[in-house]
Amino acid sequence: MVCMVTFSVLGSAFGANRMKRSQGSLRQRRALRTLRRLTAAMCVGFGLLFGLEAVLAAVQTAPLVVAVEDIARGETIQRADVRLVHVAQTAAGVSMASDCTQVIGKIAQIEIHAQDPISTHMARDAPVVPAGSTVIDVQLASSIHGLIAGDCVDLVSAASCDSDECILAENAMVIQVGGEASQDAMSNDALGDASRHATMSMTPEHASNVMHWQQNGAVIAVMR
Repeated sequence: MVCMVTFSVLGSAFGANRMKRSQGSLRQRRALRTLRRLTAAMCVGFGLLFGLEAVLAAVQTAPLVVAVEDIARGETIQRADVRLVHVAQTAAGVSMASDCTQVIGKIAQIEIHAQDPISTHMARDAPVVPAGSTVIDVQLASSIHGLIAGDCVDLVSAASCDSDECILAENAMVIQVGGEASQDAMSNDALGDASRHATMSMTPEHASNVMHWQQNGAVIAVMR
């Protein structure tokens, strides 16, 4: 009788343990299924979010300044030379001009073709005469091709001279290439040397040297 009771108690205990293990395993399986569902839902959500961002990036536009017609290097960009268009945001870089006022009145640093987008690096501010400087018209023996407003050059005498005296002006700034002074001189110059005139700013001392030497010999401009 005692043995039967003992076996009955032990059997009940083992059965209870098996039931507890079964219940614990069921809870774990349910928790894993729930976790998998949450993970799948999150993956789908992130996929939709990234896809939506890609679509918006392709659809969203940004303003961009483009040339209406060809703009030669060294020309001052006018209002009629540019217009504003809207392009995909991914096509508008941070260096691209997004407002016409960013380039109007500035000097084109390279040749810009019609419909080309214009970056802020393609245009430079028009030169301003520094305080204490004077402006003179210089007739150059060297070609003015390649010189644009805002360039800084050294003016050197082509005549025989001491090495120090050959440098007539350092860091002279080009204000204008050609212009009215060239046209006036052209009427008195059958050879067309006036086409090599340039208006430059420099210190009064340098201006005196240049005016003296260009009457007696050739003056050439050397890019700095």
